[in-house]
Amino acid sequence: MLEINQRVLREFADLFGEKSVNGRRVVVEELLEEVARALRDDVDRAVRARREWLEDRRPVREKGAFPRWDDAFVDADGNRRTFREIVQGLIDNFLGRDTPLRWGLNWNAPVPDDLHPLKNPGLEITGPWYPMSRAIHQINADVAAMMEDEEDASPAWFVPWGSGRAVAAVWEARRVVRRVLSGDVPDPYVEGGKEYRIRKPRGRWPTLIHRVPGIHILDFDVRVDGRPIPAIITSVVMYTVNNYDLLKRAGSGVYFYVPKTQTPAEALVVEKLLRLVEDRLGLRRGELKIAMLYEEAMAGRYLPVIFWIWRERLVKSNNGRWDYLGSLIEMWKDEAVYPDPQNITMTHPIMMAYQRYNALMCLMAGLGKNGELNAGPVGGMAAVMLYRQGDPYGRERYNARALRGIWLDKLRERLIGLIFVAEEPAKGVTLRDVLEGKVKGRLFDLFRQSWVATPEESYVKAGAEPLRASLQELQAMVNRPVKYVEVDGVKIPAVDSGLTEQERQLFQRLGLIDGEGNITPWVVRPDMLDTPEKLLGNPELWGGRDLWSALYEPPKGDITAEHIQHAFYMAANYGFQLLNGNLAAAIDDYELGQRFMNDLATYRIFSTWLWTLLRHRAAVTKDGALKGPARTPLGVIPAEDRIKVPAGTPFTEELFDRLWDLHMEWTYAFYDDLDRIAAERILQRFADGVKKALRGAYMSGPFRLQSPRETARRIVESLWVEEVERAVADNQPRFDRAFAPVIMDILKAKLKSPMYLQHGGRLIMALAPLPEEERETALRAMFAPRQQVERLVGEGKIGKHVLELYDYVHDIRKA
Repeated sequence: MLEINQRVLREFADLFGEKSVNGRRVVVEELLEEVARALRDDVDRAVRARREWLEDRRPVREKGAFPRWDDAFVDADGNRRTFREIVQGLIDNFLGRDTPLRWGLNWNAPVPDDLHPLKNPGLEITGPWYPMSRAIHQINADVAAMMEDEEDASPAWFVPWGSGRAVAAVWEARRVVRRVLSGDVPDPYVEGGKEYRIRKPRGRWPTLIHRVPGIHILDFDVRVDGRPIPAIITSVVMYTVNNYDLLKRAGSGVYFYVPKTQTPAEALVVEKLLRLVEDRLGLRRGELKIAMLYEEAMAGRYLPVIFWIWRERLVKSNNGRWDYLGSLIEMWKDEAVYPDPQNITMTHPIMMAYQRYNALMCLMAGLGKNGELNAGPVGGMAAVMLYRQGDPYGRERYNARALRGIWLDKLRERLIGLIFVAEEPAKGVTLRDVLEGKVKGRLFDLFRQSWVATPEESYVKAGAEPLRASLQELQAMVNRPVKYVEVDGVKIPAVDSGLTEQERQLFQRLGLIDGEGNITPWVVRPDMLDTPEKLLGNPELWGGRDLWSALYEPPKGDITAEHIQHAFYMAANYGFQLLNGNLAAAIDDYELGQRFMNDLATYRIFSTWLWTLLRHRAAVTKDGALKGPARTPLGVIPAEDRIKVPAGTPFTEELFDRLWDLHMEWTYAFYDDLDRIAAERILQRFADGVKKALRGAYMSGPFRLQSPRETARRIVESLWVEEVERAVADNQPRFDRAFAPVIMDILKAKLKSPMYLQHGGRLIMALAPLPEEERETALRAMFAPRQQVERLVGEGKIGKHVLELYDYVHDIRKA
């Protein structure tokens, strides 16, 4: 039996019931139940397999190897192929061999023009569409695509305790999508006293893509036989049924970004889900197109197989850099400790291999039989949020660094995507050589889209320029005159500067330019990858190593006290915002001097890394210190050395407790300074009335004409209670500070426990709706043996729902 939260049904009745979609009669509730019954066992098996892999004590090089060549996989049509056959079919497609094994992407249902990653260069912006102002910002942004997000940057799937909400915000976002697509947007739309207007005609909107939750997320508002259904089912069904006709009338279609896929079994679940919906709505096979978030290290082991399973509909594959790094740390959690993750950027060798692998797979699978490209890679997130003018610490002066950062990031991605398939051996090939026809072969220009976290005009413009430039313009951009802006006595390259000497050295080390500054495409010859063994094992392809080592070998580097503290700071600040129902949070990153957009992926990096440090009692490798709070030009940050941490010091629970105490001290110092800023702003509103009273007192004598008592009375009378109340309300903080000690308790329990939680943000989501007393009990239960939790439920000491939450956060699914 299907059960839907009655409040959801009452408040959002317009999203349910009988609909006409593509001329077919569909009842939303019936479709939800049908799909859930058909797929929930498959989902449970796939999620259970994740947990079993993490608990498998075999060495990573054994359990995490590429599949054996004779391992067999099945697609949604029941076709069975071995790993060798799938990889060989991929190679045959790339080399134009018309064999029975040959396969490629989107051969049957063509890629819609508005979704094609190579026909629409520019940025993709992601974020929630609740409240409606977020949707309007995305529409108005100069981007190629906009992602209405129900995953990492989603509106909350839960109702935080004390928020005053009755229903999770994700439901209101679904209504906003439907309203926006149907043209039901007030002009102007007013929110929080501000006016918002859509500034583009419908034909110029960015392409809309719906990002669904991963298969591990459950929807507790929708149950079948008492069990919450996979949230991806709710997300796909609600979005498709409510918006298919609206999107088709606008000349677009239903497109999904699919996150967190790790294995062929998981990819098959998604394929079956989309086929079920296509069948019920009478759609052509492959009409529901998808983009993949290649953000799980595990997925790389199976990438050709995942592409093969999704070959009817996969259009692009995104380098989801943050989750990918978190998954690498997680992959090695029992064997190795990663160095400071803050230093593992997209220019690190393992991340370069990851980007190139994604680009090459998209090229090899994306080639059509006529030589056209039906797919492409998409670059990773640029996650800095610019400071607004009038920041209380003046930090908007650092925005120049952010603008240069995104320009350089997107230029690097664009150059990584230049792949020249040479017809004959060639060395030192430059882009100019290719354009002038001096070498034989075909150039592919693949990274034409990438991600951005903010619609801010100058930031989007800076990131879009390298992606939209012609091939002829790219070299000129590299060679532009070098220009600087000065911030706090430090020279920063201007956003429109050519590459500085330091930047040139970096790009040369990455193999993107030569010693003279000429752009150098990645040269690939057919003989380098004409067998499965060569594709995965040829050192000439993968920087002198085999592919597995290039992707997965743990990097060497330092572990420092300062980065340990920074990781805790970022995890705690994001966790606090998540408790408040904010999944996409701009956090003041004192190391960057910038606002950094955090989501569940960044939380995964920092919390997983800290957990591994404690498990292994990892030793710091440099002398350093944990710091106490101080007010600085960057705000109140950890700045004063408090606890010396010499090289060789293990990160023990005792040292963790001292770090925990320092962060609590910082929290209260931070709030104290926020209150100081608010107080000054409030008092400033009444400065004129105070000055008028003082003028009467000080103009003669002083106090000859007006006594101190009379002056005080006039000042008090100038402070109207209603005006003071309004000023206090206008300066209120966005988030409930009562959650600050809550996240600290959660992190202490999570990081000290030997029990590892994958996608640990779910723990916060599970606890956030609970009242304080119940939350504390539930938190203790989450890290107890399951048998103990069962016993406490049986004794009536905790509610049955706590056991349900326990199974959810630990990925315990029924066999």
